[in-house]
Amino acid sequence: MPRFNVPENDALAPFVIGLDVGSGGTRAAVYDATGREVGKRHHKEPHTFTTAADGTSTIDADLVVDELRTSLAAVLAEPLPGPVAGIGVDTFASSLVAVDAAGKALTPCITYADTRCRDQVAALRDKVDAEALHQQVGARLHSSYTAPRIAWLRETQPEVFAKATQYMALGEYAAFRLLGTPVLGTASAAWAGLLDRRTGEYATGLLEAAGADPATLSAPRDPSQGQPVAGTALAKEFPQLEGATWLPVIGDGLAANMGVGALGTGTWGISTATSGAIRQLVETDIETLPSGLWAYRVDARRTLVGSAMSDCGRVLDWARFQLGLPEDVAEIDTERIFSAPVSEGTPIVVPFFSGERGTKWRDSSKALFANVSASTTAEDLLRGALEGVALSYLRIADQMRELGGEPERIVLSGGMTEAIPSWLHLLADALGSPIEHVAVSRSTMRGAALMAIEETIPGAQVADAPVLRKVEPVAEHADYYRARLERFEALADLA
Repeated sequence: MPRFNVPENDALAPFVIGLDVGSGGTRAAVYDATGREVGKRHHKEPHTFTTAADGTSTIDADLVVDELRTSLAAVLAEPLPGPVAGIGVDTFASSLVAVDAAGKALTPCITYADTRCRDQVAALRDKVDAEALHQQVGARLHSSYTAPRIAWLRETQPEVFAKATQYMALGEYAAFRLLGTPVLGTASAAWAGLLDRRTGEYATGLLEAAGADPATLSAPRDPSQGQPVAGTALAKEFPQLEGATWLPVIGDGLAANMGVGALGTGTWGISTATSGAIRQLVETDIETLPSGLWAYRVDARRTLVGSAMSDCGRVLDWARFQLGLPEDVAEIDTERIFSAPVSEGTPIVVPFFSGERGTKWRDSSKALFANVSASTTAEDLLRGALEGVALSYLRIADQMRELGGEPERIVLSGGMTEAIPSWLHLLADALGSPIEHVAVSRSTMRGAALMAIEETIPGAQVADAPVLRKVEPVAEHADYYRARLERFEALADLA
């Protein structure tokens, strides 16, 4: 995919820096005042999560801090032809690091995919009104969120719990190590399932039920409440950042929507990375939130509503490595596989390799395969697996329509679609709506940069993301996917 890029000589100052910590690596890039990436000033430090069969999914928080520092050094190796106004930061959400009184991390960063607090989720459901809590904080009780994780630490690692004086999100911890101040964004705290979506204050009843002290959590900041870099160790290390403002960390979902241009209330943003999601920014109060959706407060004006699944690109990776298909995606004839006519003989796959988030939020769910016979091939299973991903999106889309009706526009980006753009036909057919694949590489990082532009460069005119392709649905396939969804749901209830 071509980069949404401008040569350095044509870039418009002042500049901003986007910092993005994702599942596969830590990135930095420089953007001009129009939101276009500048020249070759981008850098990635790859990493992977540590995982285990018990549900462990972690990463060393200090390693990520070092990666951010290395990435900044790479993009600032040569002086910029103008000042840096802001630094926008996003990370995968949610995340949790226990920190002691000396500011040292007591635990690795626990990632969104860690499911070890399953038992604590069940226990919390017995202590609180789960439906009322969902309406209050905009999030289900689930292992992805912070309250059950703190309860898990208290019960399984009491020595860590006793030493912890603060619990930080990963981006907050990075700011603490680099700036000396933990800078937690409202959007990040909301994604942790901790904030009242209407007031922006912590849900004290939930914290009490989890045995968590509100004093161990930082006060969340709206995007307008950035931290000046001047006078910090970061400014000393990178003098070009002396006049910049470090924006409160946001979650990658909000960043992804901003990065692809899903800013208006009638636009859905779809992400197709390791995980997947549909999201929409709204500026009106959501009186009643459908059961499968979340609603995360961004600031006093905006809420991000939508839902997600842990397994999107991860499904493609599983198929490549477990079905004997070529390791290089380019060697798989995906155009033929995904453009073939729909067939009742295609396997039905519930792709819950990492448990289920939206729409029913069942931590212990597993992947299931049905309609498989002796004649089923690896390519058939790949087709079924990607149809399963499309059906996972359809489940979310149905509840999004319940909330706000048909979208005026759907924009999409993500590494999986960049790798196999032909699968978009499956998704458009399943959703029954046209989809615009926008040409933005690393949309989350651009979204973090756009948040910095919004707050530090008043009046900036941001360039529209170019559309790479628009895929129209085949109307005749709608009944096929509706019938498949019914069977999918029946299987998912068994997963």
